[in-house]
Amino acid sequence: MRTVRYRDTCEILVSEGLLVPADIEAARTHSAQTGESIIESLFMETPLTEVDLARCLCAQHQLPMIPLSRYDIDAELLELLDRDFTWEHGALPLSRIGSVVIVAIPDVPPAAAIQTLRDKLDAEPFFSIASFDEIQMELSRRLELSDDQKIEIDRVVRTRRRGGVPPERAHPTSSVSSTSSLLEALDDSWENIFEEAEKNVRDGSA
Repeated sequence: MRTVRYRDTCEILVSEGLLVPADIEAARTHSAQTGESIIESLFMETPLTEVDLARCLCAQHQLPMIPLSRYDIDAELLELLDRDFTWEHGALPLSRIGSVVIVAIPDVPPAAAIQTLRDKLDAEPFFSIASFDEIQMELSRRLELSDDQKIEIDRVVRTRRRGGVPPERAHPTSSVSSTSSLLEALDDSWENIFEEAEKNVRDGSA
């Protein structure tokens, strides 16, 4: 059994020297005005890149990065999740391994979202990291979302984040939450889980 304690993503980015506290405060203000996630705001308002974020999350949380384009994804798992929830949190379930479901994420979801994954998937989520764009493209394709549908989902999410007040300006980006949480203990060791996951990665030369 192994319990992993997650640190807040913004805290990690500052501690790694990629951002300064003023960047975070500005992003929080922008997020409160628009309803976009803080990470989305950081992407737009600072030099932070998806590569920077992914590397930090992988290193700090000891999470693997799995190439979605080469992974043999179990399509039935995605059907267990609500479309809007999946798009908001960027949570893409990949495969079930025993009592665990591997879920690709661009950022660690909040505790409530993790619990929803547990309940809907009837399994403990084991997270792997993927880029915002990669997950957004994969979800858009698998959920068959039109541009209008994605914009509408984003509008609903931003309105909810602003306490029911519609966002001041629309921006058609994916909405992925950026909060810290505590992942419960896993029955299987991470090494065994990732070893099994590697079997689902297709040969890139195929």
